[in-house]
Amino acid sequence: MSAFQGMEDLLQDFLTEASELLSDVDNKLVELEKHPADHKLLNDIFRGFHTIKGGAGFLNVANLVALCHLTESLFDKLRNGQLSLQAETMDAILEATATVRTMFDSLAANAMPAPANPALLAALQAALEPASTPELPPAPANQVTRDAELNWDELYAEVVSQAPEPISGPASASREEEQRHSPHGRRITDQPDAEGMRSGRREHDKVAVTPEATIRIDTHRLDQVLNLSGEIGLAKNRLNCLRTDLLQGKTDPETLRALDQAVSHLDLLVGDLQNAVMKTRMQPVGRLFHKYPRVVRDLARQLGKNVDLELSGEDTELDKTMIEDLNDPLVHLVRNAVDHGIESAVERAAGGKPGLSVLRMSAQQVGDSIVIEIADDGRGMRPDVLRRKAVEKGLIDAETAASMDDHDALKLIFLPGFSTKETVSSVSGRGVGMDVVKTNINRLNGRIEIRSVIGVGTVITIYLPLTLAILPVLVIRVAEQSFAVPLSLVREIITINPDEVQEISGRATMMIRNEVLPIRSLAAMIGWPLARSPAYGVLMQSSTRPFILAVDSFVGRDDVVIKPLEDIKPKGIAGATLSGDGSVVLVLDIEQLLAEPIRETRGELFKLAA
Repeated sequence: MSAFQGMEDLLQDFLTEASELLSDVDNKLVELEKHPADHKLLNDIFRGFHTIKGGAGFLNVANLVALCHLTESLFDKLRNGQLSLQAETMDAILEATATVRTMFDSLAANAMPAPANPALLAALQAALEPASTPELPPAPANQVTRDAELNWDELYAEVVSQAPEPISGPASASREEEQRHSPHGRRITDQPDAEGMRSGRREHDKVAVTPEATIRIDTHRLDQVLNLSGEIGLAKNRLNCLRTDLLQGKTDPETLRALDQAVSHLDLLVGDLQNAVMKTRMQPVGRLFHKYPRVVRDLARQLGKNVDLELSGEDTELDKTMIEDLNDPLVHLVRNAVDHGIESAVERAAGGKPGLSVLRMSAQQVGDSIVIEIADDGRGMRPDVLRRKAVEKGLIDAETAASMDDHDALKLIFLPGFSTKETVSSVSGRGVGMDVVKTNINRLNGRIEIRSVIGVGTVITIYLPLTLAILPVLVIRVAEQSFAVPLSLVREIITINPDEVQEISGRATMMIRNEVLPIRSLAAMIGWPLARSPAYGVLMQSSTRPFILAVDSFVGRDDVVIKPLEDIKPKGIAGATLSGDGSVVLVLDIEQLLAEPIRETRGELFKLAA
């Protein structure tokens, strides 16, 4: 049985808000370590722990309340000048925030968190006041004063002053009623009736609390959606009237012109509605970036390095789903930059570099794409070393390594099992991580690029679409079937002239602006017989290298909503959509198709159908 039956909505709301507060506290702690006397930082951190403690008290999470109360009391004395911040105290505080986050994980799994490590509590206690114990909040009166703004101290005290009561059964009726009428509880736990509450509990027994299922939306954006839906309703009524006129045989030029205007107006409204709905899913990427100052601080300290993380473009908005899926790839990139990219203090001094290294994370919108950069001022990447390591590990052969230019050599780090570390540590060296980064970015219809200068640093750039809800595509044809490829992978469309096709190492290639590119027939990639010689080529930019996708014809650009194929999983097909005429268009998974080592010779590419 759930530890929070009847309070699931309140728990979910608490986890969402408290997790954001804790991330903010973590970042401020990293800043406080640099500026220990900053009174504003001390006040902000105090308020963060105070608010988390209040919410935990309302949920009767005693172990979380106890830890936050100790930390809050410590910051109260720090901000009042009664204590000074010592290195040992900061270590204990940072361990406390990590423990609070672990407790949040337990709450998300619907379980009461275990008590904090006694050694941590003792360290906080010693830092707070070695000779005595901090007093708990005073016992409150039986009645909580309900002002226009809820007093968390009084609410906390009222809750923890009583032994926890079971939520179910007669004894809980008055408690549930009190929650339902409290200023905070009304917003979270109000239910239409008792039966609705019971059905909600039964449903929750099947599904765990998932804070990620919620999203905060600016009410102005919801107003836009509501206004547009109203205008679409008016446009629909206009079209119904015109349809009636047409069915009655009214086909004069004025009626047809009115029909054309109504359809054009509806088209504009639907486009605006799509954009407005997409914006309701957009969240600032800063919510993701704010997790990393603490990651960088802890890892740099573990490795004995001095690293400062600079963030920019935190207001850039990205689809909420993509923000969640980006977390793991960005953690890998940040950790690799600190571990592999940035030199030790001794190396930096020998190279004439400042002792403080700078890691920069930035985000910006460029056209229809979001560009995220992770740049370090470290040692850079040596293409010759990457080639040698890849050959030593058997990931590529010596001939392939010799034919690679420096740009392609940098991409070797994305091969599964690749690592330049001689020894395995708790941080890296096992050859996992960067291949996962590339896979996850590809899954988001994005791409990743690397630029590196030896002795100067490395820049890793991620290009992502604004949203996954609507995908800009290029529609192409093989035989009579339409296919779609993400427009973000398309560089240009060319005509394939047989006289310009050459065969190099048994592979059909073309020279495009002094660049020799292999040609891959889409028909061969999907296992179809070659019915005719391809007339057109789509110059594609895959995650590894560009190539020419040979097709019969192309339809044009379109914006589509991809529907996943639930029961059928065709190889190389990411999903399907419908064209304007109602026909099915298959959306290609280019990376999966390229995984098959197919080499078309010039003769195979241009053999004519019998």
